[in-house]
Amino acid sequence: MRHTVKIHTNSGTIVKKAETGTNLLAFLRENRFNVPSPCGGNGKCGKCGVVAKGLKDEPSAHEKSLLGTAALEKGYRLSCLNSIKSDMDVYISGKDDEEARIVTEGSRQAVELDPVVLKKYAELVVPSIGSQEADIERILQKTGAVGLDMPIGMLREVPGILREADFKVTAVNISGRLAAVEPGNTSERFFGLAMDIGTTTIAAYLFDMSKGAIVDIYSTLNPQRKFGADVLSRIDYTVKSGASLNEMKKAVVDCVNSIIEYFEAADGVKSDEIYEAVFAGNTTMMHFLMGVTAQNIAVSPFVPATVRAHKFRPEEIGIRINRYGCAVIMPSVSGYIGADIVAGVLSTGIYKDDKTSLLIDIGTNGEVVLGNNKWLFACSTAAGPAFEGANIRNGVGGVKGAVDRVHFGEKLEYTTIGNAKAIGICGSGIVDAIAGMLLKNVIDETGRIAGLNGTEGIMEEEYGKRIIDIGGLKAFLVVNSDESATGSDIAVTQKDVRELQNAKAAIAAGIKTLAKQAGIKLGDIDRVCLAGGFGSYINIENAIAIGLIPRELKGKVESVGNSAGAGAVLGLLSWKMLDEADKIRNKIKYIELSASSDFANEYINNMTFESS
Repeated sequence: MRHTVKIHTNSGTIVKKAETGTNLLAFLRENRFNVPSPCGGNGKCGKCGVVAKGLKDEPSAHEKSLLGTAALEKGYRLSCLNSIKSDMDVYISGKDDEEARIVTEGSRQAVELDPVVLKKYAELVVPSIGSQEADIERILQKTGAVGLDMPIGMLREVPGILREADFKVTAVNISGRLAAVEPGNTSERFFGLAMDIGTTTIAAYLFDMSKGAIVDIYSTLNPQRKFGADVLSRIDYTVKSGASLNEMKKAVVDCVNSIIEYFEAADGVKSDEIYEAVFAGNTTMMHFLMGVTAQNIAVSPFVPATVRAHKFRPEEIGIRINRYGCAVIMPSVSGYIGADIVAGVLSTGIYKDDKTSLLIDIGTNGEVVLGNNKWLFACSTAAGPAFEGANIRNGVGGVKGAVDRVHFGEKLEYTTIGNAKAIGICGSGIVDAIAGMLLKNVIDETGRIAGLNGTEGIMEEEYGKRIIDIGGLKAFLVVNSDESATGSDIAVTQKDVRELQNAKAAIAAGIKTLAKQAGIKLGDIDRVCLAGGFGSYINIENAIAIGLIPRELKGKVESVGNSAGAGAVLGLLSWKMLDEADKIRNKIKYIELSASSDFANEYINNMTFESS
């Protein structure tokens, strides 16, 4: 039996049909409606709530515990835990897409412009009885290109192009190979694209390759997040069928092409004037972009299909740039140290520095690289996506309305992204909140929240009265329901504290384990580079206060922004930088933490909070 489902969004109402028993979240996904589901639809995170009118089943005890009384009273239900069994109306707020704050700037070393793709204008000798060289030979002799492995489509077009242009043409060379011939002088219409495909966000950089100058920057949320907040959830989704992998690939490729369309409209750059695209991202994201299965990355011994750099013709991936151009995938190290980390090492220059540096990229996963010009060690910590708001009761990404700063003075004060009414709390806000709760004795060193209304411990009345009960869990109130945009309290629960403890312990333990592997003390580290969006907005003092960053590193920490994007830009601007990236890949020694007793011990030692 089929039922009518009316889906109401900010843009209007769409009517669809569904078979009886169809899972509501799966139905919304199939019809391209974005509903946040950080746990991948496994009924764990409580984030896929929609207002659903017409559901036949009453909410289970589990659904009630995840949603809370206030949300249930407003008609919210978890789409992953409910099925369509009648005609119904579904209301989607779409708040997850509102004005995301995405870091695109990143510091990078200076580089001489020397890209993989080059364009050269040439005025060729017109054929005559005395000059009977083949058309291709004329071009190669004048431009210095190599004729091996030329696209046959280009070869078929050359005779007509030369004669229509009176033998005045522009040659496009890729790695010295003749790839295309264009009529007239088009050497100044030459653009390139560098992209950081993150698990949560995507950042794109458009360059004028004739000058090596930035033209425009664009960023957006990764549309794959509807399949899960972390790579494991997404891999799990793709192993369901070959169609699921294609769906995952299509989501990111469509996003890349929509960004190209944006640059066309905003900057007057035609898609066929973009000749090169360089991509960085974690190993799973690169596999998905190529349409290659990542299922073996998710299970021991965590083996990817490839970690090499790859160069493809655009059509092989499906991106719409010049058909004779190239798409470059930067190299990775392992299943969990991806091209984004190699790009970060490249952009920060730590691989060629005499001094010992530490690169920390805290995002949906946590990756750490320690080293200098003689050695590099790297690890990936199973921190989970807590720092990006997933698995946190009121956690959200860095979007408009997210609480991003919390200050514990005489009274609690907070700020939100865009100065909008609060909708939840993002990673930097969570770190501030936990650090303040520790400072004010709301939690002890074990992370335990004090008794309700401050009945335990010594704390100021302002903070004691903020300890409340939510669904049987003690919680610390950050924003009350009267002030929030959702009409519900925004709080940090005891479970949230535990999530953050696990995440911060994993990061800190990873840092200390690498130091032991290298045979150095933390005090021997000269420079600490915090990369990524979280690293750009986090309060470093509070990160140290909760033990996320070891105290020995105080005064050495700097934010380097989107180091992955900056590394992709270097690869776009210079083939030598792509070569350096490959050398970095071979130089990095990956440490598998799941097999390390040092990590297990450090993880336990770093679970508690140090007193301020």
